[in-house]
Amino acid sequence: MGVLVFIIFGLPIYMHALSVTYVYGFVKLIPALQSFKEIVVVIGLYLVLLQVKTKPRFHLIDILILIFAGYTFLYAILPIGSYNFFSRLLAFKNVSFFVLIYFIGRFCNANEINITQLFSYICIVAVVAALVLSVEVITNQYLHLKTGFPEFMEFYYNASPTGTQGLSWTFESSLGKRFGSIFTDPLEFSSAIVLTLCVLLALATNKNFKIRFSSFNIITFASTLFCIVFAISRASFAGFFLLMYCYGWISHNKIMIKIFHYFFIGAFAVLIFFFAKGDLYDLIINTISFKEDSTVGHLLQWIEGINAIINHPLGMGLGESGRISMGSNQNTGGENQLIIIGVQTGIISIIIYCAIYIQLIRTGLKHLRFAKGKRRKVILTVILLKIGLIIPLFTSYIDSFNYLTYITYFLSGLMINMIMQDEKTTTSKLFIQQSIST
Repeated sequence: MGVLVFIIFGLPIYMHALSVTYVYGFVKLIPALQSFKEIVVVIGLYLVLLQVKTKPRFHLIDILILIFAGYTFLYAILPIGSYNFFSRLLAFKNVSFFVLIYFIGRFCNANEINITQLFSYICIVAVVAALVLSVEVITNQYLHLKTGFPEFMEFYYNASPTGTQGLSWTFESSLGKRFGSIFTDPLEFSSAIVLTLCVLLALATNKNFKIRFSSFNIITFASTLFCIVFAISRASFAGFFLLMYCYGWISHNKIMIKIFHYFFIGAFAVLIFFFAKGDLYDLIINTISFKEDSTVGHLLQWIEGINAIINHPLGMGLGESGRISMGSNQNTGGENQLIIIGVQTGIISIIIYCAIYIQLIRTGLKHLRFAKGKRRKVILTVILLKIGLIIPLFTSYIDSFNYLTYITYFLSGLMINMIMQDEKTTTSKLFIQQSIST
């Protein structure tokens, strides 16, 4: 439980903590702080595995995740690509570290996890982020400039400011400034808000699949809406409403479905094609026609990455795309989770990753109707998360967002943990009934 509390409250402010440490001259502490989150996860997994007393039964998703980890590890130990062994290990960590987090959830004692409390903490983080964002918006000032974020990024990651505001272009759009609040950047911020909405919907849904409109739920939802607007991430914005629409179908909420069918879509079309003027209209039209600068950047990165995968179907080697290559300005492809994986380790790893993703949704939908209490909260959250992140998956390296990745895969592992427990209990009951009848 302590590991989860650290993840929820520590990871959102992770980069700000590093940049403040750098600004105040505690440079020697930074390597320790950078590795602290991984150390916490490794210790957490070790403690969880110590509690396993019986031989575990593996689910199909467990096997797929282990295959993915094993396959990508081969690329770390084999001399494939232009990077040395240490760099390949770092790239392997970036690609497959989620496996450790998944198995913490998979083998922890699910009965000791207070899901309502953890979900409430996630909502509180979103509310705090909204409060910080409101100060940024009112003052028209970035928190990142106050904490020394650009200086830290330039010194440690060789990432010089590329935008007009003293930060990277990620903090800007044709509509104006994009804010990141307490998170690393607007992309991580917006993805964290998608996570919060999933958690909120699961938390607010009662046993009859009706939403409870408590003051806390209303404040949290207002915070998520405020944050997603000023983060100005089109992919996360689309995912935000897509998961709400899918929630309407999953919960058989006809009112929510009608709102989307008859009001939201219609009002949006009227706004865009009849009344929208200036920057908003230009942003939407240029995005659709691939004329907007950011969209063009995505497209060029996708084309480069796809060409690399076609030419190297088994991959170019770990580090050739993603964080490692970005640091050396030799990146191939990008702006897409699947392309970044494929450039490094080939088509096979993309297939395995997609199989994991699809199986998590299918397994969740299969067991949702029979789940109750905190089991249903976890399953519903994982389903909505995977649906809400489909679009961001194609426009960013979502597994590089630590806060999102750690919580997503812990809940995914916890979901399979609970499902396997239920199947074991059902099997035991059937065995007892058969023994009594005979």
